[in-house]
Amino acid sequence: MALTRTITGVSDDTQLPFDDDEGVSIVNNNSGSRTQSNESKVLGESSLSEIRDGIQGYYSLLSGYYFGGIATERIITVAETNTWLDIELTVDASGTFEHRPTDMLAAQAVGHTGTGANGSPIAFLLEGLTQSSTASVRAAMTFDPDEDGGRFESKLLFTRHSSASPSVDFAIEANSLICESGAEIDYSYTPNTQFFVGDTINTNGVGDAGTVRLQVKTDVAGTLNMREIALFIQS
Repeated sequence: MALTRTITGVSDDTQLPFDDDEGVSIVNNNSGSRTQSNESKVLGESSLSEIRDGIQGYYSLLSGYYFGGIATERIITVAETNTWLDIELTVDASGTFEHRPTDMLAAQAVGHTGTGANGSPIAFLLEGLTQSSTASVRAAMTFDPDEDGGRFESKLLFTRHSSASPSVDFAIEANSLICESGAEIDYSYTPNTQFFVGDTINTNGVGDAGTVRLQVKTDVAGTLNMREIALFIQS
């Protein structure tokens, strides 16, 4: 398999990831309506009202795949197999969609840390959320294994606030992708993992709250193409 490959995305904004049925299940129970505004393409009117009231929302980061460009490609080598890896995502210039709840906007001007480059993973900031909050992280990617019978996994990795006990990071693993049709095939993988904001990742003070980021693992070498990642929030 060649080490580089171009995967062309879409140029029509009606094909952004939140237009499909599964994309906004946390936000509006899959009932997004298609009207003139970008927001109403994503959410139904009742959910739009809740966003305007600062009750719920989302924060999404999209690659160039959705703007006529390409997804972010990463070659996973044999040496990197069976190891949890931070995702890499080059966010398109038009690919940041900021619709976080009011309390999160007040707490942090930007909803994440990291650039998405190797060594600088994207982590969503949870500051502004309380123990009554819930959220989910959804991602869209494809994986092309170099060998037959590969297994591809993902997990959410959480850091805790400064007063948490225990203080160590913890994870929630998503369902695995079994590449049962053989090698050299692009397998779509769209994990959507829900979590509640417990007393170790909620807001503990100014600049002191948990974070969450996505990691992946595979038992065979292959090519990962990241298209997008989004945080859906119910504050």
